[in-house]
Amino acid sequence: MKSLANITRDSAGWSVRIVRHGVQHSKYFRFSDGGIRASLARAKQWRDEQIHELGERQWRKGPRKKAVNNTSGVAGVSRNVYGRWVATWQEEGVQRFKTFKTKREAIAHRKANVSRPD
Repeated sequence: MKSLANITRDSAGWSVRIVRHGVQHSKYFRFSDGGIRASLARAKQWRDEQIHELGERQWRKGPRKKAVNNTSGVAGVSRNVYGRWVATWQEEGVQRFKTFKTKREAIAHRKANVSRPD
């Protein structure tokens, strides 16, 4: 584990913050309670105890949900304010776009332009 993971310093002490299942577990260790090094040692010990008790961070596995701002379900294809579908892609570092009447046309155009070899 990183030496100062989940630990931050301010002008008067160390803060330890761990979030598990949407709940924050935190504690503050003041420099005045034994000095900078002693308070850091206590902060690390408390952090390690909490992580042992709460468990390591769980990373998301499996497919992710479609983002709420993704109207098409396909990256680079969206609907504009006029109700037309827009395909966007990069060509030599420049962003390009083209509008279409149907979502199917926009997806096909984007796939054709993204998969082109440079």
